[in-house]
Amino acid sequence: MISVGRITGLLICILAVFAVSVALVGASAAPVISLASSTSSARLVSFTGSGFLPTDTTCSLSSPPSSSLFLSSACVIQVGTGIPNGGFSVGNGLPGNYVVQVTGNDGDFAQAILAVGAPTFSNGQSSSGRWISVQATGLLPTDTTCSITSPSSPNVILPGSAACVIQVGTGDAYGGFIVGNVLPGSYVIQVTGNQGDFAQTILDVN
Repeated sequence: MISVGRITGLLICILAVFAVSVALVGASAAPVISLASSTSSARLVSFTGSGFLPTDTTCSLSSPPSSSLFLSSACVIQVGTGIPNGGFSVGNGLPGNYVVQVTGNDGDFAQAILAVGAPTFSNGQSSSGRWISVQATGLLPTDTTCSITSPSSPNVILPGSAACVIQVGTGDAYGGFIVGNVLPGSYVIQVTGNQGDFAQTILDVN
């Protein structure tokens, strides 16, 4: 016959084991992801994660609430590891901070913040004083062609003198133009990729 004292002791032991089990389950790491820009272009971003469910077999990317952040994306996860990997190319969106979310097929997810900057533009004046070389970086890696224009005054670029090239996958554009017959002042020069993305700078003509 089991005494009441032994029953109480047994229940306390069972509760203690249960409490330890709950503590161990609660101590498991929450899913996390980290982002890293590609060395070739700031618009190509890779990511890795940890702490996802070992039962996840697939994963996906999203950017709540934005729907235009990703131009293309890929995510893979090896079953049993809880470690997703992948990457994406940034679409033609406005500069700002965006949420990047990786979601496992069992509903677990992790988020990180991606800061998207505007494409940068630089220009340099040659010794002749009339030829201007240009370089733009951070354009879309899917751009295959580019053009140089002046939204403020078409005449600042001598007709037929502008040239622009871009290497696919880099988002870097190079080119130049000859300054046309315009009055001294400040003019907007724009490099535009064929995907509609663009960068601008100010050219001072003396």
